[in-house]
Amino acid sequence: MNPSDARQGAGYWYPPSGEGATHQAATGVDVLNALRAYRNVESGLRRQLSQRLSINETDLGALRYLLGIWQKDEGASPKELALALGISSASTTLVIDRLEKAGFIRRRRHPVDRRAVILEPGDKATEEFRSAFDIEKRGVLAAADGLTSEETETVTRFLRTMEQAIADAVRQPDHDLST
Repeated sequence: MNPSDARQGAGYWYPPSGEGATHQAATGVDVLNALRAYRNVESGLRRQLSQRLSINETDLGALRYLLGIWQKDEGASPKELALALGISSASTTLVIDRLEKAGFIRRRRHPVDRRAVILEPGDKATEEFRSAFDIEKRGVLAAADGLTSEETETVTRFLRTMEQAIADAVRQPDHDLST
């Protein structure tokens, strides 16, 4: 997906600001529309990576999570993976089975608790998966590194505030929409 394609849908949720007007300061709506455009493009990249690796997006999310754990030289249990993905243990077993069959992960017994299972990288995870994500990582990291320290603080504060707003909304009890 092209970034301009994602921008075409901007404004359908939030009212349009003076986009395209000369010398008009950006508004909060412009920020939210830019964030939506980024999310649309990033979602398209996830779909492309899923197709390239011949796995579904849930499995891709599992691999992203596991790669982060493995980069810290830590192991991950199926229970931790289930919590990270927000899926049931039965669904997690299916994800693990598919990823193991595809060669992205291996199961091994925990060295201390022989009843427990640890997930570790398979042969394909170390090459295919990392090279697929390297494309995204380079561009995104370059964009973040291009920010001044003040911009970095502002963007980080904004994103954390957005994260909290969404988390608060998720925790809200369902409201009666008929009133």
